[in-house]
Amino acid sequence: MEKIVYKANNSPNQHMPDVFILAEPGMAQKYRAQKTSKNDDSQQSVALVDVVQSYDIFQTTTGKGFEGKAVRPAKSDLHSLFQTEDNTAIIEKIILEGEIQGARVQ
Repeated sequence: MEKIVYKANNSPNQHMPDVFILAEPGMAQKYRAQKTSKNDDSQQSVALVDVVQSYDIFQTTTGKGFEGKAVRPAKSDLHSLFQTEDNTAIIEKIILEGEIQGARVQ
């Protein structure tokens, strides 16, 4: 399992937590390559549903990386961070712009 962390661009007056999703190992990289490459019909298409383990978005209680308990962020926080309430669009942005990290086993 991989964790993909989207780091919020915070200003001095605003603090948004980092959010993350859980993905199948190696699939986010394939999805990114597919989205950034020219249309090449020889490659098999990778669907979003094959990348993520679920359509859930999380943040930690500390708001940073692996630290703290994982919780679901408020919809208003997600809207402020991504300017949309569309979970699919948010998840795709996290995959394309987030930092891929290997998950820790506890």
